[in-house]
Order: sequence, then structure tokens, then C-alpha cells
Amino acid sequence: MSVIIPEHVPAFAKKKLLKKTNIDPRTFVIIGDSEAAISAVDALRTSFAGNIVLIPQSPFGQFENLDVLRRKFSPLSKNEVFYLDEDYMNRANVKVVPGIIKFIDVDKKEIEVKGYHEKLEFEKLLLAWGSTKKRLNKEFSNVFYLEDRQAHARCHNELLKAKTIVVLGGTIEAYQSAASIRDYLDSIGFDTP
Repeated sequence: MSVIIPEHVPAFAKKKLLKKTNIDPRTFVIIGDSEAAISAVDALRTSFAGNIVLIPQSPFGQFENLDVLRRKFSPLSKNEVFYLDEDYMNRANVKVVPGIIKFIDVDKKEIEVKGYHEKLEFEKLLLAWGSTKKRLNKEFSNVFYLEDRQAHARCHNELLKAKTIVVLGGTIEAYQSAASIRDYLDSIGFDTP
């Protein structure tokens, strides 16, 4: 007798079994929509048959890959911008509850989300979010924050008209942005000093 192990098992292949059984009554809640949240869903669904609730915190949509905004200044496709397929959470049997968190009661193991009609009870809680950018105190018409695809497109269009471009910041992301701007403008024939 021989056993053949497939090289690739489709993600969440056991979803039908997970829906039909109530083996594990626990609920794990993940707050955030970063790569860490996606990794947590993947890791949990390999062996956890209980409920998973995801509370995204970003106003920019479903798990956007913001890093690509700094690395590529040419037009972006949807596949480059999103980490996930639109039906990913459905396939993973994850309940998504969008909204602002009103409070978390760790002792009672409850979360209240603004606009959601009931408190969410949980067994385990994972915070999976990152830091936020500090904005300038004053708004300027020619200053762009790379926060979503629309901002990226506006910045791209203004780059093509600009005589001088300044990238503010001393982080690796700032250097990535500067390098990708130079590479992009060179690739379309703009003379960048």
C-alpha cells in the first residue's frame, strides 16, 4: 500500500467539515488587517475548528498591501494592491465585523463594536495592527501621503508634472519611495538629476 501526498492542498479545503461540526465552541477574535492578521487566520485554520471573528481597523479596504505604493509608481493593478482574494474570508469561514471598537472588557472577555448590534464574546484575542503615520500640522496642496490606491494615483499624476520632488522621512520606506520614483521616471524617459 502506498500513500500519495499532494504537493499543494487548496487553502481551507476542510471548510465544509468546519461548518458542519461544532467540535470547538471557542471564539478567537483578531483585531486588525495587517499581514499578521492574515497569518493568524491561516495558522488558526490549519487546526482550529472554532469560530474566528476579524475586526478590521483600516479605512482603506480589505488587507491592502501598502508597501507596494512605496515601491512602484507606475499604475497599479488590483492584484498588486490586495493581499487577498475577495472571497478569502468566506473560504476561511471567518466572520468579518467592520467597525470602530467601543471597548474591550478583558475580564468578561467581551468586545463592543460601534454599529454592531451585540457584544462579541471571545476566548482569545489577538491585536494585529501596525503604527500610523504622523501627519504634518498644516495641510498643503502639493503634499501626498501614500495611504491608498487613490492617493497613489494622485501622487503619480503629480509626479509627471513636477519639476522637483521631495520625499520626507528617514525610514527605509522613504528611501524605497525615492528609489522607485527615480527608477520609474527613468523608465519612461524623464531626465532625473
